[in-house]
Formats: sequence, structure tokens, C-alpha cells
Amino acid sequence: MPEPSEWLASIGELLDELGIDWAAIGALAANRYRATVRFTSDADALVEWVERLDDALRARGYDVQVIADEGEPPHLLRLRRQEEQVDLLPPVVEYQQVALDRAVDRVITAEDVIVFKLIAWRARDRDDIRSILETGRRLDRDYIVRWAEAWEVTDRWAEAQTWGAMADGD
Repeated sequence: MPEPSEWLASIGELLDELGIDWAAIGALAANRYRATVRFTSDADALVEWVERLDDALRARGYDVQVIADEGEPPHLLRLRRQEEQVDLLPPVVEYQQVALDRAVDRVITAEDVIVFKLIAWRARDRDDIRSILETGRRLDRDYIVRWAEAWEVTDRWAEAQTWGAMADGD
């Protein structure tokens, strides 16, 4: 049975054919940087919004639920096909566009994974941050602080940094 990474790769091929910029986010992105890979049952991506996108996805057999506030562009495209569950998030705030622009090889950077996870702050998000910090990866901490301040989650980043210190043996 195909896995979420394969679902996203398939959709990614379509996005590439259409010339639409996209990058993996969520657990699939976190798994690129974590010390150990974790299970996920869906795939998430930032994706440039273009009017023809939902029609192109429907033509490929996806059930597409477009979620938008009245009079606004979509902020979520929920795709379902058989067991596939993929959420596409068109950037609606500056930070999402910055993260998409900074992506490398169709995956947001480790710093951007951390910022997204600081915002969401569920148990699995905290675990993703902890695991990324445990790798000892060099991070642009100034960038993380800048966006943590913008999202008013500096307290969460301060807490997360203590996990990294614990992993370093400090």
C-alpha cells in the first residue's frame, strides 16, 4: 500500500507539470530532519494557488474540498482518493510564502519546520522539534526567533531550546 510520501510525490508530479511551486510541510518535512522517522497517516504541502489547480486535481480522480473564507482565496485544499489523505495549503500569510520560497528540494527547511511546529504546538509537534534539536543540526536560530516573535510563540521556543540543551548534555 502506498505511503503518504508516495501520495505527495504523485501530486508533486502534477504540480510540477503545471509549473506550480510547492514544498512538503508537516510530518513528512519533519522526518527529513528528525533523529528518527515517525509515522504519519497523511501528507501536507504548501502550494502556490492557481485557479486551475482544483480542476486538475479532480481530473486526476481526487475528491477536492476547497476551504476558504467568503470572498478570500482558498487557505486549504483537502484531497482524498481511496486511502490517500493530502492537505495542500496555499500561502495566505507572509510567513507561509517565505517558507515556500526557502524550501530546498521541495521540502521546507528545518528552521521552518520548527516554526510551523512552534505555532501548532501539539504533542507530536513538540516531539518533532525535540527530535530535530537532538540531531545537533546547525540552525539559523535568529531566523527562528524572528518568526517566533512574529507569531508570539517565543515562550515555546525558549522551552524547546532547553530540550536541545538537555540533548547536548548541558
